[in-house]
Amino acid sequence: MKYKENRRDFLKRVSAFALAIPFLSDCANAQKSEKPNDLTLIKKNANQTNCNWCGAKDVPDDVAWKAKLAKENEKGEPMIISGTVYLPDGKTPAPNILIYAYHTDIEGIYGRGNEPQHGRFRGWMLTDEKGRYEISSIKPASYPNTTFAAHIHMTLTGKNFKEDSIDSVLFEGDKFISAREREKAGKKGGFNPIVQLEKRPDGILYAVRDIQLEKSWV
Repeated sequence: MKYKENRRDFLKRVSAFALAIPFLSDCANAQKSEKPNDLTLIKKNANQTNCNWCGAKDVPDDVAWKAKLAKENEKGEPMIISGTVYLPDGKTPAPNILIYAYHTDIEGIYGRGNEPQHGRFRGWMLTDEKGRYEISSIKPASYPNTTFAAHIHMTLTGKNFKEDSIDSVLFEGDKFISAREREKAGKKGGFNPIVQLEKRPDGILYAVRDIQLEKSWV
């Protein structure tokens, strides 16, 4: 004999299902949040020691492919360094690569007072789907009373490789760039890290620094 559901049983079943929906939704969200995203996996490869060159471990959760290292009213020449991170073939863009960059102020100093170890001119970028990144800052100065060329330090961190440093960005025309630096340019990070700054009508210095991942990193 076929069971015929009465109105009371029907209402009970619908009510029970409605009560279960939030629970099922919470379970789904919990499973979703437990699945590690790219940034979570990348942060696991950040150097956790108190080394003097690393900084990926401090990356904020809202990291984007563009970073502003200097405030609007900062003294110094405004500068934008942009580029693309490529896989080892030098042609295929590499998305979701974390870049940590830092440099000195206009007097060649990093941290002052209570500022972080690398000073206030530091930031993080996560390359977009086209492998792009962009740094907005000011042109740094060389260390006081030295013959070191002005530069921007960079580290890279990925899902499949530990944080590592690459050739610093140098500026063509800097009298302190040594023959050894020119000889080694591009050995770690590919392409040419000695960039040519171009001042455009907006008064900002622009340069391109593309980056090539090492085969051991992918």
